[in-house]
Amino acid sequence: MCDRNALIRAAIGRLLSEKTGAALISMKESIAILRARTDTALDDDILQDLLIEMAEVRGMTIVLDL
Repeated sequence: MCDRNALIRAAIGRLLSEKTGAALISMKESIAILRARTDTALDDDILQDLLIEMAEVRGMTIVLDL
């Protein structure tokens, strides 16, 4: 799980880097992108929590459009 967690965090970091400067980031779109990039079976709630946590650190806003 540790390696998978690192993979997911890296994918989120890359995604957020790509979205730098965006006013809002779609949760639904971001989760779909992360699933495609990581081919993970993690629960959406876990991905959402990690995405929100990492976006907040960067001062980014996530739209909860699920």
